[in-house]
Amino acid sequence: MHLIIGNQNYSSWSMRPWVAMTHFGIAFKTTKLELFTPAFEAQISRYSSAKTVPVLVTDIGTATDSLSILETLADTYPQMWPNNAALKMMGRNAVSQMHSGFFALRGEMPMNCRANQRNLTITLACRSDIDKIEALWAACLGAANEAGHKEGYLLGGFSIADAFFAPVVVRLRGYKVAVNATTQSYMDRILSNPAVKAWIAAGLEETAILQEDEAGTD
Repeated sequence: MHLIIGNQNYSSWSMRPWVAMTHFGIAFKTTKLELFTPAFEAQISRYSSAKTVPVLVTDIGTATDSLSILETLADTYPQMWPNNAALKMMGRNAVSQMHSGFFALRGEMPMNCRANQRNLTITLACRSDIDKIEALWAACLGAANEAGHKEGYLLGGFSIADAFFAPVVVRLRGYKVAVNATTQSYMDRILSNPAVKAWIAAGLEETAILQEDEAGTD
């Protein structure tokens, strides 16, 4: 399989499938395209008419959008979701909320692996998004614990849900956001995941500066 991604320092959508595939040991090759360049549209058009990253090229077709990619992969790799049907449904609900919501957080806190406790003034709408995410994570973690899964990820073991929220963890860490103890514990778990660490390390090695995705000051 062939995964086409954007800059690893900035591309939250690309991070999701790359981290999930790396964590679950799924073989793939990667092509990285630099976002917001004159050449990007022509380059991505070779792979997808949607002209966005990520894109996953497979033997049976091309999946575009991170949710489509991960659910396509889950057909072949069901371990990407928990066996527990109730937890699986809860995870899908959480992923759907992330996929279609939290716009204030996305707009005000662009993902940036190089951000290191940057001071950032956020609006009440953004803080509301953060509060909702904290409550969502607490609900998932609580349900997993009640089901006897205490690995520290949202649904017990690492799943698509964790891959989906990994970019949010990067944001909360980078922009010096005050969070509760449960959230901090979950963030620490995600940031210690080898696949997440590898993605962040690759992002830190990049030198491109995309002003569209810069916010705050060090």
